[in-house]
Amino acid sequence: MTLKKLFFLFLSQLIFINFSAFSQTLTRIKKEGELRVCTSAGYAPFEVKSSSGEWVGFDIKMFELFSKVLNVKLNMLDIRWEGVFPALLAMKCDFITGGMSVTKEREKVINFSDPIYKSGNSLVVSMKAKDKYKVLSDLDKVGVKIAVKTGNTADFFLKKVLKHAKILRFDTNADLITAVLENRTDAFAQDSIFSMMASSEHKGKLYILKDKLNYEDLAVGIRKKDTALLKEFNNFLGEWKKNGGYDKAVHYYLESDDWRAELKHE
Repeated sequence: MTLKKLFFLFLSQLIFINFSAFSQTLTRIKKEGELRVCTSAGYAPFEVKSSSGEWVGFDIKMFELFSKVLNVKLNMLDIRWEGVFPALLAMKCDFITGGMSVTKEREKVINFSDPIYKSGNSLVVSMKAKDKYKVLSDLDKVGVKIAVKTGNTADFFLKKVLKHAKILRFDTNADLITAVLENRTDAFAQDSIFSMMASSEHKGKLYILKDKLNYEDLAVGIRKKDTALLKEFNNFLGEWKKNGGYDKAVHYYLESDDWRAELKHE
């Protein structure tokens, strides 16, 4: 065998080995019949639990449909938000999700899917303070407190830009709302969709500042080596958008309150 033939034989074997490594997770999912997704419940309307403990939300619907494409069952794992990245890297789940923003820092550790939604972070204050606080600079004063969810992109953003206001970090989104309603903080910063939902749920009590803090693409996360699984998900997402199912889900979960009826199902 010539040196040239040996080289191409070696190259073909290397490609096969790499392909096998990249497709290993996808193969395991189909073999075991289970897709594991880590998130933190309580981030409505993306993922939340009903009164009977059933998962509800946009991300849930999306992964239920993707699981059907793979012909496997969906297993949603509820953990604290700061634990989702370690859980993914420790192989405890195959995807992580939760209205998750794509950032350069996160891209150093994991890969992201194609965008599932374009959003951003907003500032929410008490309705009583809407004339006092109109823009971020109005809040950046000594003595002012702003609530954020630990590890959220609003947390990172405000940490960089605030010079005088104090950031208070909380574990859940519900804590953010309570902090403002109980006057423990002057504002909270969170994803615009959640902010709108909170304002709607507490009509007359919360006010969303007009200008967003920033704009972001939301996506789901996956380990860098799992390229075959990522390709499979992106293909599903593209087809979902093409057949109109995506637009229906966006309207149902992100642009209306219709999905709330599912929370009461027993």
